[in-house]
Amino acid sequence: MSYKDTGLIFAGNIYMAAIVDGVAKDFAGPINVTQLELTPPAPETIDRVSYQRDTYGQVLDSVNLPGEAPSMVMAFDSLPAGLLADALAGTSEDFNATLQTVTAEPVTLAQGVWQKLPYPNVDVSTIEVTLESDGTTVLTRGTDYDVEAGSGLIRALSEAGAAAVTIDYDTEASTGQRILGATEITKRRQIIMDGQNLVTGKPAYVTIFSASFSASQAVDLMAREFITGTLEGTMTTPEGKNSPYEIVMKD
Repeated sequence: MSYKDTGLIFAGNIYMAAIVDGVAKDFAGPINVTQLELTPPAPETIDRVSYQRDTYGQVLDSVNLPGEAPSMVMAFDSLPAGLLADALAGTSEDFNATLQTVTAEPVTLAQGVWQKLPYPNVDVSTIEVTLESDGTTVLTRGTDYDVEAGSGLIRALSEAGAAAVTIDYDTEASTGQRILGATEITKRRQIIMDGQNLVTGKPAYVTIFSASFSASQAVDLMAREFITGTLEGTMTTPEGKNSPYEIVMKD
């Protein structure tokens, strides 16, 4: 191998997979990763100090023993449901809301506060709000009451609407992803970077065989900039490998 002085700036497509029973499953990506920081193991140094007359205080032998494990930090602003769950130390699952029909649901409406309906995803074209006092007077949406359809909230807008009512409506069927926050503290992942050294234009590849991550940063859901997630943890050497990670720089 000949030496040639060059700098290094990486650009890369990064992919990440959950490790289940020692096997990396489906890889998500490419992920827009803004930080991929690898920290070498911090050794514990053991010194043998001389107490002899002519070399008193000098180090006769020094050995570095394994100390803290190699660690890494990964920050990203790609946040589909699975990665948002990682950033929140949670898990994601499929969400499937089927059509529901609500009939004569009793609610007492008030001005200035919202009441929660039994089901969200209200189909506003089907809602009918009737005064309970006579059972026939139908209130007008937008004049007597207002509805937040997605969350299933309802409130009175007028004195006429601030009353005991019964509500009929259908919900809209919907699908998506549900994130269950703070349900998975440790996340075992494998990471692959398909990259390039921008200085030389040559390809470079990084494989982190196994990392035990935890979410390490608060996630501000109302931030006025792109939300980021940060995972931090220890890299481990899986069975069959001689190192926790490798970097391949091609000629």
